[in-house]
Amino acid sequence: MSKLKRFLQFFLFVSFCNINFCNSFNDISPDDPYFFMISHLKDVKIMNSDLNGNFNPDALITRAEALTVALRTGHISIPAEISKVLPFTDIDINSWYAPVLQKAIDTKIVSTKSNFFRPNDYITKAEFLAFLFRATKVNFSPYFAKTNNISLDISEEAWYAPHFAYAKKYQIAYLPEDELYRPKKLLNRKEVAIMTYRQSKIFNGSQVTKNLVELQAEISQFITFLRSNKINKAELHLPRILYLTDILSTTKNDNNAVAAQAISRAMTYFSEGIRAFKFGKNLNGIEFLYLSLQHVERAATKSESLSGFAQELSSLINQTLISFTSPDYFQISQN
Repeated sequence: MSKLKRFLQFFLFVSFCNINFCNSFNDISPDDPYFFMISHLKDVKIMNSDLNGNFNPDALITRAEALTVALRTGHISIPAEISKVLPFTDIDINSWYAPVLQKAIDTKIVSTKSNFFRPNDYITKAEFLAFLFRATKVNFSPYFAKTNNISLDISEEAWYAPHFAYAKKYQIAYLPEDELYRPKKLLNRKEVAIMTYRQSKIFNGSQVTKNLVELQAEISQFITFLRSNKINKAELHLPRILYLTDILSTTKNDNNAVAAQAISRAMTYFSEGIRAFKFGKNLNGIEFLYLSLQHVERAATKSESLSGFAQELSSLINQTLISFTSPDYFQISQN
């Protein structure tokens, strides 16, 4: 094939990509709430689609593949080939992942205490978080003392307890209503992408970004507990939410700061409304919830970063209003 013909084929391919948005995927709809996360990871060359343009979100991911994702997230360069003997007996030195593993060993992301790495085994949630957090240089010192009450299935003695303590603070791994993290769950590519995106945002961001991500995590957990009618547990998150919104509103003078102030007021009114209903002051409770709703709607229009949580909180406030004005529709209990 002539150089001119190859050039023309390449030109047509690039033009086709520009017209048809080659960053899209055949198997993930743009309406998917996590589409932008996965697209971003492809743009920055952390996770790619296959030759057919599929991301394969439901496919389980191997330890070798997950380790590669972790190193790329931490901006750790991977050599083209290995330069020394690897300590594992189950590694093919000619494999694509051998250089990845050598770099992971050199940077202490992977331990060599065992003779086996199991590169083709599917990775668990605990294992992936360990790779990801080590690659992005998380300082676990503050979290060794915070390993109690992480979730119902994470013991204080577990080797991965500090990892989940950190993950909980920033909602890297989502903690559902049943309060089970399921650390031994095998992960698919979509789950890995979501956790990778969230940690990448913190790793590449400023302290303001970290505060914003933590605020989102606190609001998310607040909403989760309220949806499962665990009001007392939900209220435990209020002091931190108000503290973080105060920090954001004083350190930034932009739409995020305005939204943070609005959420702070909304959460205060929401808490007062719940307390009013507890003590039978229903009219006061309704008034507080409506005030909370107004501030949440203001936050949703001001900040793209907080709009998703503001909209979810707005939905929850509306449900709460219905529950207290129509007791047969929804009963909030003390847990």
